[in-house]
Amino acid sequence: MKLSLRIKLFLFVPVFAMVPWLGYQTFQKLQHFATEAQSEALRVLAESLKPELDILSRPETIAGLRVAPEPMRRAPVIDGFFDEWPNTPDALADDRIRVKVGQFDDQIIFALEVKDSTRFYREPLFGRSEAVPFDAIRLRLTDGPSVEEVILAAEASGGFDAPVFGDPLLVKSKPRVRAYWWEISGGYRLEWEMPVSQVLSRQIDFIQYDHNWIEPIESRYRFGIEPLNAKVQQLARRLAGETRQIMVIDSDGLVIAKTTAPDEMPSLLVSDAWTRDVTLTEQDIRLNVPISTETGRYSILIAAPTSEIVGAAQQALVTLAWQTLGVLILLILGLSIYSGRLAERITRLRRELKSYLDTRGRFSSEPALTDAQTSDEVGELSRDVQQVLRDLARYTAFLERIPRTLRHELSNPMSTVQTSLELLSDEKDPEQQGRLRATAERGIQKLESTLAKVTEAASLEEALRDEDQHGFDVARVTRDAVESIQRTVTDRQWRLDAPTDPVVILGNDLRFEQMLDKLLDNAKDFTPIGGLITVGIRDHINAVSVWVENTGSSLQVCNGIDAFQMFSGTRNDSTGSHLGLGLYVVRLIAESMGAQVSIGNSEQGVRVEVTGLDVP
Repeated sequence: MKLSLRIKLFLFVPVFAMVPWLGYQTFQKLQHFATEAQSEALRVLAESLKPELDILSRPETIAGLRVAPEPMRRAPVIDGFFDEWPNTPDALADDRIRVKVGQFDDQIIFALEVKDSTRFYREPLFGRSEAVPFDAIRLRLTDGPSVEEVILAAEASGGFDAPVFGDPLLVKSKPRVRAYWWEISGGYRLEWEMPVSQVLSRQIDFIQYDHNWIEPIESRYRFGIEPLNAKVQQLARRLAGETRQIMVIDSDGLVIAKTTAPDEMPSLLVSDAWTRDVTLTEQDIRLNVPISTETGRYSILIAAPTSEIVGAAQQALVTLAWQTLGVLILLILGLSIYSGRLAERITRLRRELKSYLDTRGRFSSEPALTDAQTSDEVGELSRDVQQVLRDLARYTAFLERIPRTLRHELSNPMSTVQTSLELLSDEKDPEQQGRLRATAERGIQKLESTLAKVTEAASLEEALRDEDQHGFDVARVTRDAVESIQRTVTDRQWRLDAPTDPVVILGNDLRFEQMLDKLLDNAKDFTPIGGLITVGIRDHINAVSVWVENTGSSLQVCNGIDAFQMFSGTRNDSTGSHLGLGLYVVRLIAESMGAQVSIGNSEQGVRVEVTGLDVP
């Protein structure tokens, strides 16, 4: 089955769908690890309550209505305002009063709101034998034969200390109860606190006196307080801090200690003691730790917010899901555009390649690919293909020209040999025979020279592939070559234009010397007697160029003929000794060193330049 490049690219898209699944698996493992770690930490926290539970003494059960005080997060300010009280149901409530009961460590706090349109405050006697009637709250605390009374009545709005009496007939007072009376529209508020020991296992008669001008009203209520154990409650509050909630329940379902729930966290319930496993919700983790002590079995319930690791993992999973969805959409769009563009460029490259070939498979024009100027892989491929096309075009032209060139180069000496041999057979004069033999030998030498040069040029390209490149001083090599040819060729003028400092390039010094000899020999052969030949070197910091310029006739290049191709015949040679192999050897050596070679006419004559010689 043949698939296009675009379809093959789209086959990789489903792989990215594995990212959310892998993220979910990672989150599950992270959540399990964090839950286990947090559960173990909470179990250790619960074990901290065991010493207090070992010495716990249970109070006597009170008959009748029992009120459980609500735990308070911090010690309230007795000021007649109920802002710091938890939002919990009232302990007592009817059409006249609302009562809240709270506990902070070993203190029981009461908050009372009374509806009373006529408020009468307590007045001093001022010499009177009887007190003027007033509004008051009377508490009678009964424990068998023991009775205590507290009268809560204020002379004005504000704080006061209420006396505690062992018997109403006795004048001697006991420690006072700190209270605060605050008048409000349509009634008043009363807030007071008492130690746990004062209400523990006692029946409380709550009497509200409402004095008015018509008929005084007296409302009675009876209940008992089941306070939280003060020491256990205090320790649980410190362990819970601001972020956790702790509840201690005995085997009978009685709450021994309980802390307030943090904001936005559901409060613990007595029914949570029935659950033995760890419960994990979106907001918190709940744990039931059973503990056996010397005083019985207890269930310690702890609720704590999920750890930052789990919470962060949940948030990261949601973020990852949305990000992955966005990435997948962008990936699909990007792959569509990229694959379409890539397929279009490859198709265009294929179409352009076919356009440069005629019906017989031969090159019809100079290749110029559209993507050859881009810097990506397709651009590199286009440049490489373009270079291959040019090399193939040049090689094709060489193959087409070499039979005619070889025939031309070999036919003249062969004709000379054949003619000399034919004349030699009929010639009787020894002197004439010697001249004919000499002519035939020159023809044979010309054939041998031609074959040797062709063999040398053909084997050079293969030899250059395996040669090592190293750094050498091109200025010194050039200077030695010019000085050497000056001593042997004295009928031409030689000039060197090169730096005196060393100029190091990367290549093979022997091959460079061979290339320079070809350039100098070529310039010598086409320079008239007394003419000037200039050899120059230019250091361009990141590359070096070498050029040879000679005076004489200008260059004549036929259309479509490469001057550096074998048997090019671009320069006229009256001697017939040039086969067009010198510049071909120069090009091979220059390209093996990463350079380019060019030839053209100049003001002085003809200039051949090798550019782009790499520096180490």
